[in-house]
Order: sequence, then C-alpha cells, then structure tokens
Amino acid sequence: MAKPTIANVAELAGVSQATVSRALRGATNVTEETRIKVQRAADQLNFTLSKSASALASGKTMRVILLVSGKLNEWFNSGVLQGVYEELAPAGYDVTPAFITDRSELDRFFSQLPKSRNADAIIISSFQLMPAMRDQLQAIDLPTVGVNVPAESGYFDASISIDNSSAMTMAVRLLRSLGHTNIAFCSDYIPADMVYNTSQRTQAFADAAQANATDGITFSLLTADAHDAPLSKSDLASQLTAKLLSLPERPAVCVETDQVAIALVKELRKQQLNVPEDISVLGFDDAEIAQAADLSTIRQEPIELGRIAGRKVLQLLRNEPLEHPHELQDPLLVLRNTTSRIDSGAATAE
Repeated sequence: MAKPTIANVAELAGVSQATVSRALRGATNVTEETRIKVQRAADQLNFTLSKSASALASGKTMRVILLVSGKLNEWFNSGVLQGVYEELAPAGYDVTPAFITDRSELDRFFSQLPKSRNADAIIISSFQLMPAMRDQLQAIDLPTVGVNVPAESGYFDASISIDNSSAMTMAVRLLRSLGHTNIAFCSDYIPADMVYNTSQRTQAFADAAQANATDGITFSLLTADAHDAPLSKSDLASQLTAKLLSLPERPAVCVETDQVAIALVKELRKQQLNVPEDISVLGFDDAEIAQAADLSTIRQEPIELGRIAGRKVLQLLRNEPLEHPHELQDPLLVLRNTTSRIDSGAATAE
C-alpha cells in the first residue's frame, strides 16, 4: 500500500491540505471540530505530518539541545536527559544531547552554534556560561535554561538547581550533632578556566561552617593538587587522604561528590582506618554507587531537575510567563553506614 499523503487526509476529512497542515501542527486558527475531524482522518490513514515539513511551515525546528558537562552516560547527566525527554517528547520536541569535558570543547561548541542554529532552545547543565557565550545565545534568540548552574547571574532565562547552601548546612549540622568537633570538606579537581555547580559546594560549606561555628569546632577545606591535569579518582583520594592524616586533629569529612567519597573511603581503609568508627564520611548526590557502597550522602534528583527544566523550556517557547524562573531543589540527607556518633576513643584522637 502506498504511503498516505496529506492530500489523502484532506480528501477523507473534506478540507484543504492547508487546513490539514494547520490542524496537525496545532495552529490556533482551526476550530476544535475541524481539528478533531482531521486528526481522525490522519489516524485512520496512519498519517503523520513530518517534523521537517512542520518546522518549515512554523519556523521552528522542534528540537532542543541538552548540553552537559562530562559524559552522557554519567549518572547525573543520564538522569537529566531522562527527565528532559519525558517533558519534551510528548510536546513533539526532539532532544539533541551534547557534552563537553573541558574549556576547549566548550569554546568549540559555541563557535559552531551560530552557524548551525538548529534548535529552538538550549538546556545547559552543571557549568556556568561565559559572558561572550551568553551574548551569542541572545544574538541568535535561543532561550536558555540552566540545570544545576552555579548562580542566577542573568546568564540564563530560567534555571533549576540543587540548593547547595541548604545541603552544606545540613552536612555541617549533622556531623556536629554526631559529636564531631573537627570537620573537613574535600573537593574534586576543578580546572581554573571552568566554573561548575559542584565548585559552589566548597564556598557553601565555608559559609555553613562560619554560620554554625561554636567554641571548640574547627573546619578545614582540602583539595588535591592536579597541576592543570585531571586526576583519577584513586589518585585524588590518595592525595586527599594524605592531607587529612596530616591535619593536627582527625576530622569528620564531607565530600563534594559520591564518586570522590567512595574512593576516599577505600583509601582510608587502606591506611588502616575504619569508616565510620575512626572517621565519618558524607558524600553528595545519592547516585546508585552510593547505595551499593552504603554511603551516607546528600540526595539530589536529576530526573526531576530535568523534568522541571523541560517544563520551563516549553513555557519559554510558548511565551508563557514563568512565575518562578529560577528555582532551587531541596536536598535530602540519607544516612547509611559511613557516618556515626563519635565515641570517647575517637574523641581523644580528634
């Protein structure tokens, strides 16, 4: 059987081909009665209006770019992609994922974007835009939504992010409530030419430590020395462990991500330290690996972050006002087996 055409649908519905096109594209200048009649005819013939034809008629590509930092198969990025797809696919939009791993790849992506203006909007996850990049997006009129972006700096039309400040306050209060008087924050390597959402956690921890400081409580900020090159998680954990053991007092530890936290726990145990009996370790993310490792952590929900970002994109594309353009997702403490109340022996060590 020959493939059905728009002319076949028009004939069956008793309307013009232009009316079929408008009805299937959701144009507003078609009555609801006509739209239903056209849709029934299209369903009867198994006819679908091609996206390319619809885009040509509407001036839209029906495509949204999702640009993430790191590989697409990483836990957070795949979750965001799932959430974005759940919202945009039913609305007829394709999601085109792309990723960058360093500043050179980011610069290359944006140098090519104006030439290949093949999307109606862009969602950017986990890193901050540079001013020149935001200018490019504004020049080509590309609505921009951030997911876990570092700040509401005016670089995004809308955003949804985990509340790092609230998360770090939770972390500090938890470890203090468990009796720890010395608390350290361990961060991953951050390139000097990139600003990531995770890098905000260091400052958020420092702010929470200052706000919750009392007599006898000490805080430390530790990071590895990468010499301008990313470290493997095991090398990073080795450096961080050496710095932890060099402190005057043994601290409880809050770690920037679950991946680094799990590597750190492994390295601490290699050094004959028991977790959590000798040292408490708290991660951040609650990725699947955290559950497998029985890691106490702070949970964020990347799928829900993606859903909210998708809904904001649709509102922007429909020119609908956003009641709350920039939102924060509440974190949740998840207690497992790497944090515990300090005992008298550990208190002496601290």
